[in-house]
Amino acid sequence: MSMEGDLGIDGLKHDERDVLAAIIDVQKDDGSFESDILRAHHLITKLSHSTFFRSLRTLRDKGFIEKCDGRERNFYRLIFESSH
Repeated sequence: MSMEGDLGIDGLKHDERDVLAAIIDVQKDDGSFESDILRAHHLITKLSHSTFFRSLRTLRDKGFIEKCDGRERNFYRLIFESSH
């Protein structure tokens, strides 16, 4: 199995992997991050608005991230799971 397979990211598109890498870079200690701060990350500044939010939605749908409860709409949390 490849490293991507071991990490569960082998099914992600290039843009989605870039967004995930940027999330890992900007996340706080509890795994939370703001999409506004994430949007400014150098790995994804060239993504269109729609591609950025489509990638976030895909990462959420595939169980990599979740929306933070009780927070504003642009707050998310990275989920650490071994199976995606």
